[in-house]
Amino acid sequence: MSFSGIREIDWDRMWEIQAGHILNTGNETAAFWDKRSESYEKNTSKSSYADDLMNRMCLCSGYSVLDIGGGTGLMAIPIAQKVDKVTVLDISSGMLRILKDKIDSCDIKNIAIVNDNWHEMDVRSGIEQHDIVLASRFLPMGKKLKDSLANMNRAAKRFCYATWRANSFDKVEAESCRLLNKNYTPYPEYPVISNCLYTMGIKANTEFFQSTSEQFFTDLDEAVLYFAKGEKPDIKQAADKYRAFVESLLERRNDGFYRGTITQWVLLWWEVYKDSV
Repeated sequence: MSFSGIREIDWDRMWEIQAGHILNTGNETAAFWDKRSESYEKNTSKSSYADDLMNRMCLCSGYSVLDIGGGTGLMAIPIAQKVDKVTVLDISSGMLRILKDKIDSCDIKNIAIVNDNWHEMDVRSGIEQHDIVLASRFLPMGKKLKDSLANMNRAAKRFCYATWRANSFDKVEAESCRLLNKNYTPYPEYPVISNCLYTMGIKANTEFFQSTSEQFFTDLDEAVLYFAKGEKPDIKQAADKYRAFVESLLERRNDGFYRGTITQWVLLWWEVYKDSV
């Protein structure tokens, strides 16, 4: 396909087609992450993701960083050790409550918290510019991809960084949905992001990396709730089958159940030029 052909495609609409069925409103998103905040924190704390991503970022003393969808501070807390100021913006009060507890317990002074909806707020008046804007595994699972990317560019003085899954299909989630009798739709594909940026005049750099993580569950019931996202099958036979599926993913040890994973990520980043959008 020619470059002119890329510009003729409505990539914002393509994203909406691929992702518009997932967490389509702010209330849905907030409720989803409020409910999962504690399990999210526990299952991201033993991951190489933060270090793997930070090694690819330009983080300097004197810089400020806006961490969009920063949740419980997976990226913000280690980044705060390298820059002057970090602002974490997230729609989930549950996630931010955990972050606030961690900030207080570690006596961190250079992290600010904003509880707001990035996709609905007026970025020009609602948030000050930062040297770096980071959207770590955070882009709209619904509509407004182009608006979100444009707002990242507006809020940044120097660099923007966004990460997404390199592989859109997740076989574990697909099988989980099948057993729960739910429709499975893969994650939106990352080329939609890079092509959308291109039509906005931004030629983003693309890098691939992988992270390792280890999930821990005290018992099988906890694991079932996690993988089913709180929606266990009602029929006993189906529930038993789903329970066996989840158990097959895990390694039983003396203190509970573990699952090691390797995830492929794509990092899209660009230097900000204010005439690009």
